[in-house]
Amino acid sequence: MTVTQEQTTGPETPPNKPALSGAQIGQSRATPYLFSFPAIFVVSAVLAFPVLYGIWQSLYRAPELGLDEEFVGGLNYVDMFRDPDFWSSLYRTGIFVTGCLVVGTSLGLLFAFALYRSMGRLRWMRAATLAPYLISNVAAAVMFRLLFNSELGLINTTLDFFGFDGPSWLSSTTWAMAVVIFTQVWTDIPLTILLLLGGLMTIDQSYLDAALVDGASAWQRARYLTIPLLAPQLVISTVWLSYSTLTGLGVVLALTGGGPTGSTTTMAMEMYNVAFRALRFNQALALATFILILNAVLTLAYVRVARKYEIEL
Repeated sequence: MTVTQEQTTGPETPPNKPALSGAQIGQSRATPYLFSFPAIFVVSAVLAFPVLYGIWQSLYRAPELGLDEEFVGGLNYVDMFRDPDFWSSLYRTGIFVTGCLVVGTSLGLLFAFALYRSMGRLRWMRAATLAPYLISNVAAAVMFRLLFNSELGLINTTLDFFGFDGPSWLSSTTWAMAVVIFTQVWTDIPLTILLLLGGLMTIDQSYLDAALVDGASAWQRARYLTIPLLAPQLVISTVWLSYSTLTGLGVVLALTGGGPTGSTTTMAMEMYNVAFRALRFNQALALATFILILNAVLTLAYVRVARKYEIEL
């Protein structure tokens, strides 16, 4: 049996209908970038100018307020690293950011799992989680300042009702940082919950059903299956919490003002003190540049660590 040429090579393309390449039908790799270029250009221009201008101004210094600025190069950064207040604020910022990440991520996972399990009956709770996000950080800080008032606050009044003596929350160098962390987490947690809840809703239920058939407990399914599958959402929420706490000023300023005795003075608060209390704006811009670089380094570290724990199903 002979095989014809048409059978071996398949039907030929009609001469009047030439085959289209990927680039001709809009499948070029550059196509998405061409469509998004206007938006990328505008956003980059709006963000890049103040950042670059701030970095440039951090290389100058005015001998006194109102006098002409002089170019000093990296002297502002040298003085910043020599300042013991900078290292103290960096240490407290580490405590602040770590506490917010641990508490915020843990509570975010807990509430996301709870909302996912009761999604049909308590659908309105998803809208209620947005309430803290709608309140400004300063207003939230004032509210928590009243709640944690050592004499008339609701927290100590409730503890006194049950026979416990409440501490002086905002006057204690130990408890003040805990209150600041709790308040910051309260203002940032809605976005974390929504991100993780969205991730839970995209997980294929067949994976969980297969694990249940294999006899995995609820904790094992969450630890070895659900949480690894939430890695992209966890990275996004971690980056968001890290950025919000690293640059956050409203909560610290309105709640404690950096006190008592500087125990809650983060780098953002130190930058505020240098700029608006000491009136050394160029040195404050050096601090702002350092915060920007630190935030970028932390973001890259989060993404790099997350890639090590990626799984394939």
